[in-house]
Amino acid sequence: MKIINLILCILVLFAVSDAQASFQPLLGSELNNQSLYASGYITMGARTTIGGNIQSATAITLAADAIVGGNVEAGTAVTLGAAAGVDGYIQSTTTVTLGASAVVDGSIIAGTTATIGASAKVDGELSAGTTVTIAATVEVGGNVLAGSTVTVGAGSLFGGDVDAGTTTTIGASVEIVGALTANSLKMVALPTIVDSQEVLITSVQQDIKDMGTGTKLVSTTFGTNDETLEAGIYSTINYLTIAIGKTLTLDGKGIDGSWIFNIANYLTFSANSTVILKDVTDNSTIIWNVLGDKTGSAGYTQLGAGAEARGYIFARGFVQTGADSMIAGIGDDCGGAYSASNFIEFGADTVIGKKDCTNGESRASADSIAVTQVPEPATLWLFALALFGLAIKAQRKKT
Repeated sequence: MKIINLILCILVLFAVSDAQASFQPLLGSELNNQSLYASGYITMGARTTIGGNIQSATAITLAADAIVGGNVEAGTAVTLGAAAGVDGYIQSTTTVTLGASAVVDGSIIAGTTATIGASAKVDGELSAGTTVTIAATVEVGGNVLAGSTVTVGAGSLFGGDVDAGTTTTIGASVEIVGALTANSLKMVALPTIVDSQEVLITSVQQDIKDMGTGTKLVSTTFGTNDETLEAGIYSTINYLTIAIGKTLTLDGKGIDGSWIFNIANYLTFSANSTVILKDVTDNSTIIWNVLGDKTGSAGYTQLGAGAEARGYIFARGFVQTGADSMIAGIGDDCGGAYSASNFIEFGADTVIGKKDCTNGESRASADSIAVTQVPEPATLWLFALALFGLAIKAQRKKT
């Protein structure tokens, strides 16, 4: 089941007071399996690493040596800097541009043009609605298809066919295992359309907020010193900030639990501040729900240089990090960030999800699970949070 559906299903359980309830998918979502989603653009600084899939309603840009461990889907352009890499596929409604020595393990589908830099490598197929331009010594493992022209630099290698809707221009010493065809009648595949998910994320944020205020944290004092919190719901009437170099310890006591933070204004992890997990089980959950209720322009999340956060961030506004920062999940889960209305920017050497983390399809379909007994209302929120933790941890990376 998709991650947002899982959230909504569990929130329904929270709201039900009858003795019987069941999981029902409430809303289709294109946020399936995403570690990152932004209604605005996504940019990644040099050497930044993202463990899972990323999606933006506009553009996605990876600086030099940045790596995405999953798929990349953009509403406009996708640009990879020199030696950047994508372990999955790339789909863009407009252009895809790869810098020199960039590597894509999957396929590339560009709605308009695809431009591949020198010595880049694409293991899968490459297609573009209009032109494909390939520099020298490029390797493409699959077929190449362009709606109009294909231009190939010297010494490039192709493991399949090369088809152009109009003309082909092939450099010296180019190797094509398959057939080279000009004026091809083959149809170019359409890229995924990435819709804005602002309404969906805002609705989910409101539903999480409606789970209750729980324990109120005082904005002016909480986080100025090292803090420890056990599982539960926490809220602020203004901002939540962890001060420079301070530590927030989440103490799980060795049992499955959830931490829900409903933050009225903005969330800040100052430089070198750290969220530490103590005796937190892999089936636990951490959610930072950054609502932006305080002012119309708030709802953003910032991590200073060297800051380390854990869990999932749902932000009304932008998400931005300094250099050498980190957002990670629990256990082998990637964690992630979602901006309802704005951009996501990561500084150089940022890590989102540890190496080989997972974030995607569930091991077993939650649609087939029925819950036949719901606890009394006094304990219902604990039950819902525990289920939410299990649902999030059931996700696996889409490949």
